[in-house]
Amino acid sequence: MGLHGVFHRHPWIDRVLAENDLADEDVFSLAVARAEAYGWSSTHLGRGPLDGCRWGHNDAGEDWTEDNRVRQLAWLQVAVEERLHGQRLPLLPVATVLGDVLHHMGTYTLTGLHTVAPLQLSSDEGSVYLSQAADWVAAAGPGPSADCAITIAARESAGLSNRAHDVNVLILERSFGRLDIHPGKPAAPAEGLAPSLVGEVQTEGMRNAASIHCSLPAWSLETAIWATEVTATAVRDAGVTEPVLLTISRNGDHSQPNA
Repeated sequence: MGLHGVFHRHPWIDRVLAENDLADEDVFSLAVARAEAYGWSSTHLGRGPLDGCRWGHNDAGEDWTEDNRVRQLAWLQVAVEERLHGQRLPLLPVATVLGDVLHHMGTYTLTGLHTVAPLQLSSDEGSVYLSQAADWVAAAGPGPSADCAITIAARESAGLSNRAHDVNVLILERSFGRLDIHPGKPAAPAEGLAPSLVGEVQTEGMRNAASIHCSLPAWSLETAIWATEVTATAVRDAGVTEPVLLTISRNGDHSQPNA
C-alpha cells in the first residue's frame, strides 16, 4: 500500500531526532515500531509468532521531497497472514500505520492511495463491518462531498473485463448508500497519484479493468481506505479470487491537510 500527496516536515523534527540519536528514523523503522505497538505485526525473531498477527513486514519507504508536487509519501509492503481466522484483509490497519508515521514526522495532504489486495485471502465476514463503517463515514466531516476516481487493475485470468456493471452494483450495495457512482461521467485521470506505484513485481501483467467516477461523504484517509475496502469486497463478491491493484484519488482541490 502507498499513500500519495504533499508532505511538509515538522520544522523542529530534525533537531529533536538528532538530540535523541534518532536521525536515521524513516518509514521502515517507524512502521515496524507502530505495527508492533498496535499488535498487528512483529519483527522480533526467536520469540515465536505474535498472537493476532495480521501481517509479516517486508519493506517500506518514502518520498518526502518538499516541492508541493504529489509524491508517494509512504509505502508499506507486507505478507498478509494466510490464516486470518475470519478477519478482513488488513487494509485499514496498514493505512493507519502509514498515516501515523506521516503525522509523526510532519503534516501532509492526502491526494490518493493504492493497494495490491490479495483477494484470495479475503474472508466473507465483512458485511456487518461495512455496514458499521458506512455509518462512521457518513459523519466524516461537515464539508461538501469529495469527487474521486477509483481504478481496478487485474490480470486477464481474473475475468473482470465483462463484470464492470456487476462490480458497480456491488459497490453501491456494500457502501450502504454512502458512496455515489456517476456512470455518465468518465473517471478523471488519477491526478492524485504519483507517476509510479510501488509494487511493480506484484502487479506484473495487470491491466486496468475498470475506472469509476464517484463521490464520498468527505475526503480523508479513513474515507479513502473505506472506499478501497468496499471496492475490494465488491470485486471479490463478483467472483475474483486473485490479487488486484486498487487506486483511489481525489479530483480537484488538494489544498487541505489531513487532520
